[in-house]
Amino acid sequence: MSRTPGAKDKRPRSVKPTGEARGATRDVGEDLPEGYNSRRVRFMMEIMPKEPLDHNDVAEMERRFANYLFLCEQYDMKIGNQAAYLAIGIDKGTVWDWLNRSSANPARSDFIKKVQYICATAREGMMEDGKINPVVGIFWQKNYDGLKDQQEVVLTPNASALGEQKTAEALREKYIEQTYGMLEKDAESAEGAETQIEKSDPLPDGSATEE
Repeated sequence: MSRTPGAKDKRPRSVKPTGEARGATRDVGEDLPEGYNSRRVRFMMEIMPKEPLDHNDVAEMERRFANYLFLCEQYDMKIGNQAAYLAIGIDKGTVWDWLNRSSANPARSDFIKKVQYICATAREGMMEDGKINPVVGIFWQKNYDGLKDQQEVVLTPNASALGEQKTAEALREKYIEQTYGMLEKDAESAEGAETQIEKSDPLPDGSATEE
């Protein structure tokens, strides 16, 4: 095809990546051994259930989880909650519901707790061996294993603004003493009033008697 003299070539030209772009491209998957992704995909396809799950069939869930652990050994894959749920045929929403809302099947809740405990134990072991980044391990433990940073506040008895603190028994005796004191004062006041009335008893004509 003839070109008009002076016309610009509009065909796309190959653009060579800059040094930064070349570095970014080179970093992607740089530490992954050859065949890693394909092995992971085959593993996921292998653990994926072929039949729907009856959510009340705990024995079938036990069988699927045992098969998942076996395949983790065969493929040399780490144990994890999400992969375990996938192998069983459930998701994290269902797991949360079984543990927090639905109590119709206690055996099912116990099974899920066992799955979480096994996954947590595997994570703890890998963290102890330095096989998991500590930040990632802590994230997993907080979000999957129920662990949290614990801060303890210790309260010690001390003198308060109201003075020295007393025991409950001392306070009880003090209140009783004050109560009896008030009753005695009331009794004395009543006796004094009676005596005063007797001394000034009015006569029929309205005058008072004098001793």
